[in-house]
Amino acid sequence: MKRKAKTLIIDYFVINLGLIIAAIGISLFIVPAKIVSGGVTGIATILFYTFNLSVGTSMLLINIPLFLVGVKTFGKEYGAKTLFGIIMLSFYIDLFIKFVGIDNVIDFTKGSNFLLAPLFGGILLGIGLGLVLKFGGSTGGTDIIAQIVNKITKIPMGYCMMINDTIIIVSGIAFFGIEKGLYAIIAMFTTNVVINKIFEGAGYTKMVYIISDEYELIRNIILKDIKKGGTAISAKGLYTDKNKSMIMTVLKNKEIRDLQALIKRADPNAFVIISEVHQVLGEGFKPLD
Repeated sequence: MKRKAKTLIIDYFVINLGLIIAAIGISLFIVPAKIVSGGVTGIATILFYTFNLSVGTSMLLINIPLFLVGVKTFGKEYGAKTLFGIIMLSFYIDLFIKFVGIDNVIDFTKGSNFLLAPLFGGILLGIGLGLVLKFGGSTGGTDIIAQIVNKITKIPMGYCMMINDTIIIVSGIAFFGIEKGLYAIIAMFTTNVVINKIFEGAGYTKMVYIISDEYELIRNIILKDIKKGGTAISAKGLYTDKNKSMIMTVLKNKEIRDLQALIKRADPNAFVIISEVHQVLGEGFKPLD
């Protein structure tokens, strides 16, 4: 119980740190440069310059209904950490804008400085969101819409998110011009690259070996929840001298955390080995040719 509480404290500490870093990127680089790089942040930036509405407050007002729809659609996975992320990111953004100001860090009216906005803003936003996601948090946003559309239509998540962001970036171009739209693409690309590096790690895939008394449960988790295949290998415990089935599967790094959480729920006493994989060829990964 103490270990669980300690883990939860660490999770919230790192998530909070990530939210602060993300808020700095948004409030001191992205918003001052009028960069509409997709998502709820992009919508809030348009509202800020068009109607003088607070960026953080606008994000909160958009995110809360989306959060409630997410809870209704998906259940408890849109729980405390997501609500914490939504509220605190909005709070930190308004805090930095109010006390630091959107014009007091870099003068983005000078052309030579403008490229700093999508680069440093994108890097900071990527670091922040990467930490939030890595420790099981979320900032809500249009990702919820993408997940709902994916569930109803089976359109891949990546396409749903791309459509969302494209609509918002095009809206930004309508308000702030084509040049700002091109900078928005740079910011979005930079953010996504950094998020992937932090969230997925240096390696792309991992080999996972699982030994558990709940073989059928773990098997169904891999096949139905993670939607991956694997191999069952006959094994014998040296200490118990009992025959068991060991599951071997190869996963992408972003799937590892979900698997760990599901295994912990199914069998807290499971024995799990996770190792780096140099290269994987075949279905679901790189083609053999």
